[in-house]
Amino acid sequence: MSWRVANSLLVLRAEINRRWPNRDTGSDGTIGDEAHRRSKSDHNPNSKGVVRALDIDVDGINAAWLAEHVRQLGAKGDARLTDGGYAIFNHRIASEVKGWTWRAYDGRNPHTAHVHVSVSRTERGYDSTAAWGVPEGTGPVNDPPIEYEPYRKGVTPGSRQVKLGSAGDDVLHLQRRIGGVGVDGYFGKATEARVRWFQKQRGLGIDGIVGPRTWASVRPTHK
Repeated sequence: MSWRVANSLLVLRAEINRRWPNRDTGSDGTIGDEAHRRSKSDHNPNSKGVVRALDIDVDGINAAWLAEHVRQLGAKGDARLTDGGYAIFNHRIASEVKGWTWRAYDGRNPHTAHVHVSVSRTERGYDSTAAWGVPEGTGPVNDPPIEYEPYRKGVTPGSRQVKLGSAGDDVLHLQRRIGGVGVDGYFGKATEARVRWFQKQRGLGIDGIVGPRTWASVRPTHK
């Protein structure tokens, strides 16, 4: 079956290349590999032979800015992203589900090496040639906040190791207990710095990683 990439994604990629002409393209992707073909994926051509997904390598670009820029367009009702569009980056996904707010993404690929953008299922949306506004954008931006579901019944807070790049309920629990940092569920550089400070105060090894010893020193949960 012959295939092509949605025109809207070709426009997006061209804008990204203009803004970051020396970026790495090693993790770029459109058409799915064998693993994608065995599953339901926007990297597989639709009934008209159109691929509606694009991966953009994070090296050499401001990936957090790009992901947030796409999210904001979606939140404004951009036709290229309504009815099936979404963005995934670094354990986070934003789509029409929950009104284009960032939420945890727990798929097998955390999308840390690239930003994934899927566009609308409608031809009017996926084949739009309107500008995305990437060359005019500015950065950097802070990592966007994330919304999480509560702990499942029976799951103990602080049950897994967390470190730079981690996201989820354990990070929320940590941020609430050590204080001095925003509570957004994402273990960014500010949280890592606060963890190092906490470890120094408690006489622990200072590595910025929250494992069993650091968890044991985190103050108890308050009802």
